[in-house]
Amino acid sequence: METTFKSLIYLVIFCGLIGTANAQMKTFYDDFKDNKEKWYVKEGKSASYSLKDGHYFIASRKEKDFTREGIKLSVNPRKNFLIETSLTELSGTKKNGSGLYWGSRNSKNYYRFVIASNGFFSVDRFKNGKFQAISKWTKSEAVKKGFGQANKLTIRKTDSGVKFLVNDQSVYTISSQDFTYKYPFFGKFAGMITYNTKEVKFDYFKYTRASPDINLIKNAKQGLKKEALGDGVNSEYNDILPVVTPDSKTLYFVRKRHPGNVKVGKQDIWYSQRQADGSWGKAKNMGKPVNSSFHNGAVAASADGNTLIVSAVYKPDGSFKKSGVSITHRTNNGWELPKEIKIKNFYNKNGYVGRCMSADRRKMIFAVERDDSYGDLDLYISFLQRDNTWSEPKNMGVNLNTFGTENEPFLAADNKTLYFSSDGLPGYGSSDIFVTRRLDDTWTKWSKPENLGREVNSNRSENSYKITAEGDYAYMVSYTDKQKKFDIYRIKLHESAKPEPVVMVYGKVLNRKTGRPLSARILYNDLNTGKLAGIARSNPRDGSYKIILPYSKAYDFLATRRGFYSVGNHLDLKASSSFKAIKRNLYLAPIQVGAKIRLNNLFFDTGKSTLKSISYGELNRLIRSMKRYPKMTIEIAGHTDSQGNPGKNMTLSKARANAVLSYLSSKGIPTSRLKAKGYGQTKPVANNSSALGRARNRRVEFTILAK
Repeated sequence: METTFKSLIYLVIFCGLIGTANAQMKTFYDDFKDNKEKWYVKEGKSASYSLKDGHYFIASRKEKDFTREGIKLSVNPRKNFLIETSLTELSGTKKNGSGLYWGSRNSKNYYRFVIASNGFFSVDRFKNGKFQAISKWTKSEAVKKGFGQANKLTIRKTDSGVKFLVNDQSVYTISSQDFTYKYPFFGKFAGMITYNTKEVKFDYFKYTRASPDINLIKNAKQGLKKEALGDGVNSEYNDILPVVTPDSKTLYFVRKRHPGNVKVGKQDIWYSQRQADGSWGKAKNMGKPVNSSFHNGAVAASADGNTLIVSAVYKPDGSFKKSGVSITHRTNNGWELPKEIKIKNFYNKNGYVGRCMSADRRKMIFAVERDDSYGDLDLYISFLQRDNTWSEPKNMGVNLNTFGTENEPFLAADNKTLYFSSDGLPGYGSSDIFVTRRLDDTWTKWSKPENLGREVNSNRSENSYKITAEGDYAYMVSYTDKQKKFDIYRIKLHESAKPEPVVMVYGKVLNRKTGRPLSARILYNDLNTGKLAGIARSNPRDGSYKIILPYSKAYDFLATRRGFYSVGNHLDLKASSSFKAIKRNLYLAPIQVGAKIRLNNLFFDTGKSTLKSISYGELNRLIRSMKRYPKMTIEIAGHTDSQGNPGKNMTLSKARANAVLSYLSSKGIPTSRLKAKGYGQTKPVANNSSALGRARNRRVEFTILAK
């Protein structure tokens, strides 16, 4: 029987042990003279455990099974350590053996090093209950044969490898590389084990480990203090899993077993609005259909709060269907019934799961346990595909994932900076918050995770660390001893933990003809490559939208809706700066005869008519519209400002209009549906006396002649 929590006593501190020069080591040693460590003691039908005369006895009465007892160690498998015991098989069958087990998460996932009284030893792995021999049963002179013979078993990891010793003689070795990557820990449990019908006496249990080498962020002490969010958010119940909208105006979170939940014994999503004075208003239950009679939780919210990603998959009647992820949008009448987000070959072998979605809504990161996991929960990433499904989750690599539990991921709006909790990395409590940064586009190479320090992490468990797009505050969950529950806090973001700055673009989607707000889908693309960079949706009531754009690229962005033509916008953010909020209204022009629509994202060199390649995205959208409306004919009109020779301006405007016509024709649009005309400087839409006015006059637009 494994004891989940034990207060381990470190009795010896010394340097230089097991091959690590100048490394501080700590040793735990129990000689079983008392039971301060609360080893399992019980007499049962299938097994008995007893402590007497300075020995620990395990008697197994199972014909084809094992009996074991262990503790949860803080051993890091990538650091040097030692695990050791001395055992004597007293009676029973000579089949199978007795010894040590380690790296265990449960009874189906563990490693063992055992000897048998017939003089054999074995090193093996059990993964998901399936046996795999690492070293097959091998006879060794190091093993003392027969019942009543004491044998000392040692597992010693050094920089050069892992040695398995019997009575101080090495009988098997695994390289450090294989031990870390081929045979990663499943969990932290280690202890003593025996198989089949056998009684075994253990004289002591010992382990030595390297002192935690906590990789702290720079200048960890900043004088930052956690601030509880107040009674509007924190109740007398557990308030957990905060999700703050990137504009920091709405906070979604989960309340467990609250009497205001749809079902009291479950958990529901609640929300609170930021007040003018910076405080949080009284939280409200989101109600149906988002909340139902099962456990509910928010995963991510769009920048404007018009889209919410939630946990679970719903049936048409709103009841629980299965575990998973769903998406819901705000409508004129509230929130729609969440719809399933389909992920290729998604499965999770763990009872827990953590999730987040990127600000561009094109990436999801999961904390799940799968066949290729390195430990308990690992971090995986999935990408949005063209058919709106999501790719099979991909393990994010050993730079992040350990033998322990990595959970509660949060990807900042820069798409590079990741925050997560881990109990497999050295820290202060049962799980700490770490920050890491993506190094390339494989999503498997990350900087060495940095612990956020004592101002964030305590000797308990911290999780659900989320930040705003501005990068000024983080929201997180901590346990309070005084109230003995979890509450939501905020804390200023440490300077060394901040992500790269981003830009928030906001405004309204409006009907170009009437000026009325519209509900629409918003797309933004990398202007240079034409690749989709993100998606959003406008509020159906007032047309408002918000999107987050990282620096280092130029973007075009537009609203889309059936029956309308999208008037594009572009924004050059190649030069990095600080966080900014930029207002840009987006227009949708009704596809009607006589409608005149400007092509904003066409680019030419000064005084020339050759289209730059970054113009193709805009023209390809026009092509798609003409294919959608096969009877539509248009006039393409070129215009200039009033600077320069009027005759040359007229020639240039015609040449640019013809360049657009030629591109459309080359992509399959019949020339019978196209007309090109140049107007030079004769039809200005603004005053030519200012640079802004002249820029507005230099344009290519099209007019719908027939539909």
